[in-house]
Amino acid sequence: MLKSLSILLTLLGVTLSARPNVELVDLRAPVGDLDLPVVMWHGMGDSCCEPLRSVGALKKMIEDKLGVYVLSIATGTSEAKDVWSSYFGDVNAQAAAVCEQLRSTPELQGGYNAIGFSQGGQFMRAVIQRCQHIGPKANILITLGSQHQGVMNAPGCESTAPSSVITSVAAEQDVGSFSTACQAMQAFLARGAYLPLVQNHVVQAQYFKDPFHMDEYLKKSIFLADLNNEHQTKSLQYKENLLTLGKFVMYRFTADKMVVPRDSSWFSWFNGTQLVPLAEQPLYKEDWLGLKELDDSGRLVFAELEGEHMQFSFEWFQAEIIDKYLRSSSSASI
Repeated sequence: MLKSLSILLTLLGVTLSARPNVELVDLRAPVGDLDLPVVMWHGMGDSCCEPLRSVGALKKMIEDKLGVYVLSIATGTSEAKDVWSSYFGDVNAQAAAVCEQLRSTPELQGGYNAIGFSQGGQFMRAVIQRCQHIGPKANILITLGSQHQGVMNAPGCESTAPSSVITSVAAEQDVGSFSTACQAMQAFLARGAYLPLVQNHVVQAQYFKDPFHMDEYLKKSIFLADLNNEHQTKSLQYKENLLTLGKFVMYRFTADKMVVPRDSSWFSWFNGTQLVPLAEQPLYKEDWLGLKELDDSGRLVFAELEGEHMQFSFEWFQAEIIDKYLRSSSSASI
């Protein structure tokens, strides 16, 4: 696989160079009383654990403030390979590996809260839908700017600097003016998202949903169509597992230009003519995943944040995510 990709990348004239560059503001406070550890999955172009930037900074922040174990998922064995694996790889294999990692992590056996950043949101949901019954169990799932109904355009690669790089998280857009790995991904998608080489090896192709070629999508999508229970044969396990969540919180960004359609973060879908809200889709009406039941019980939360994709401050993250959802006093039980 890597040899084939290397040859194609050479033909495209691109090389890998992507590194988030967001500094951490020291917002440490007295340790809280959170019972549950936290599992995080980063987004496109990011890596798990750089302590002064992006998701790695948020990991440190949660640890400092709550005194809990935090696992920030890495799907590569080094920072560069972790960034690479956010563009190229098999998402199904990545999710399966994460399931096994969670099962073998002693600190998580009593349950955990999960956070998915952008594409990490639907990947974290895959772990819950496929492995929750095996354990360990997620209590709360929080997704930020995720593509739950996929994307109909290739994600953008432009650098959009936040108003203050000191206090903002730009995990996916602040990766340099020209992210060559991202450009390579776009080049592959332009050649056909459902071609076997592209679909099987380009991460973003695996949640690409073309409203004008739905038959091809349903036939050839190796990840999203299965995850959203869109095939004729439904997985009851997916629904049962998602329904064990105490809460499922979905944030969308009001000025999101990277996720097309933006409201995919709320499970909305563009059908080729208009945007269809979740409540008007068979996915909800027939409750393929249990989203309607979660909604009816007050456990499905549609939340919003003003601004562009993955642009938020550490102060916002503390108040809106840590204090509101992660502290034991505010968390719903499993």
